[in-house]
Amino acid sequence: MPPLDMQPAAEPERLERLRVRATAQHGLVTRAQMLALGIPERTLADWCRRGLLTRVRRLPGVYALGPHAQTPERTLWAAVLYAGPGAMLSHLTAAWWYGLVDSPPQGLVQVSTPRQVSSRPGIEVHPRRQLERALYRRLPVSGEAQTVLDLAATAPALLVRKALAKLDYRRRLDVGALAGLCGPGVPGSAALRQALAEHEPRLARTNGRLEEDFLIWCEHHELPLPRLNVRVHGILVDAYWPTPGLVIELDGHANHSSPAQLRRDRRNDLLLREHGLTVLRYDWALVHGERHRLYRELAGLLGRSL
Repeated sequence: MPPLDMQPAAEPERLERLRVRATAQHGLVTRAQMLALGIPERTLADWCRRGLLTRVRRLPGVYALGPHAQTPERTLWAAVLYAGPGAMLSHLTAAWWYGLVDSPPQGLVQVSTPRQVSSRPGIEVHPRRQLERALYRRLPVSGEAQTVLDLAATAPALLVRKALAKLDYRRRLDVGALAGLCGPGVPGSAALRQALAEHEPRLARTNGRLEEDFLIWCEHHELPLPRLNVRVHGILVDAYWPTPGLVIELDGHANHSSPAQLRRDRRNDLLLREHGLTVLRYDWALVHGERHRLYRELAGLLGRSL
């Protein structure tokens, strides 16, 4: 009688155990996980030869079940699996996965792990970090508060403020938990405290970089802050001051360039003016290149002394 691992019935059972594990990890699995499932080394080698397993390039010990089709989720899972047991997405990558920032780090996945693991091309490993993990959208990530602290340690202040605003908008902003993570010598503590002191919930309502810059510009010049992306007489407007009845439309090139879009904008402006509102349009060049002139105009319209 052949050994158990050579019996024909053994392969389907092993493949089923492997499929269960890989399905929870977007089709990926590590060599250590397969050995723990009782799959011998010679079987792994045979499955690789037959195409049942595919090594993930540049990541030793990480395999795909079947052909390795690259997807965003697989890219993230591959980084976590490479970093070993207890690893998780962290820093800007985790903030993006939570939806707290708009974009992930370009061409990079950031992970934290309790192990000593070296970074690889496309993967930034933060080793020897004993952190609590959360499972969010089927991926292990650092907790929300820890993610914001790590973001404060490594990212521009505006990204941290926007992350706080988005947590506030979702009613998940726990100031006590954030403050509790801060302390002497803890990276990001000073920046996070500053972001909390400057917290502005309206940042969560911005739609794109131009609106963010305009809101921060108003804040810097101590102008009354507008309501953002609200409907006024049935029209979605970018910035609105109910008193004195002022609407500012912030025209990014991509959204206000086609003839149809321009016609729609003119019709909307006319309707708003028919209701007694003042409607102005600022584009990127004006917001970033004519700030003093914009300030004089807005300060006058808002009744602020120059």
